[in-house]
Amino acid sequence: MHRFVAACFLALLAGGTAAGCSQSDDSSSSAASSSSSSSSSASSSSAAGSSSASSSTAGVCSSISELQTSVAALKAVPVVQDGVGAVTDAFATVKSDVTQVVQDAQTQFATQTAELTTDVGAVQAAVSAAQASASRTTLEAVAGSISTLSDDVTSFVSDVSSTC
Repeated sequence: MHRFVAACFLALLAGGTAAGCSQSDDSSSSAASSSSSSSSSASSSSAAGSSSASSSTAGVCSSISELQTSVAALKAVPVVQDGVGAVTDAFATVKSDVTQVVQDAQTQFATQTAELTTDVGAVQAAVSAAQASASRTTLEAVAGSISTLSDDVTSFVSDVSSTC
C-alpha cells in the first residue's frame, strides 16, 4: 500500500495524471474522477510552476537592479585620483550584489553569471595589486577592471531584460 501511495505521489509531482492511481474497478467512475483529478492537478501544478518561475524572475530582476546601482557607484569612484582605498566600500557592495545575482540567476544564465564572477575576481586581483604597490599603472588596472565589470553587467542586464 505504501508503494502504491508513493507511486501516486510521484506521478502527481512529475505532472502525471491521476488515472493510474485509481484503485476503483468501476472504469466509468474511475475515468471521470481521474479526469477531474488530472485537470485540478495540472492547474495546480501549472500555478505552482508559474508562481515559482515568477518569484525566481522577480529575485533576478531585483538583484540585477541592485547590482546596476552598486556598479554605477563603484564606477563613479575616481580611483586613479583618490587611490585604491576609495573603492573599498563600493567594491564590497558590488561583490555582495554579484553573489546575490549569481545565486538568483545561475540556473538561467550560467555563462553570464560565471563571467560576472570572473570580473569580480579580476577587480579583486587589481585592487590587491594596487594595495601592495600603489602606482598609476596599478590604479589604472583597477579602473580598467571596474570598467570591464560595468560593461559585462550592462550586457547581462540586456540579456535578462526580456525576463524582467
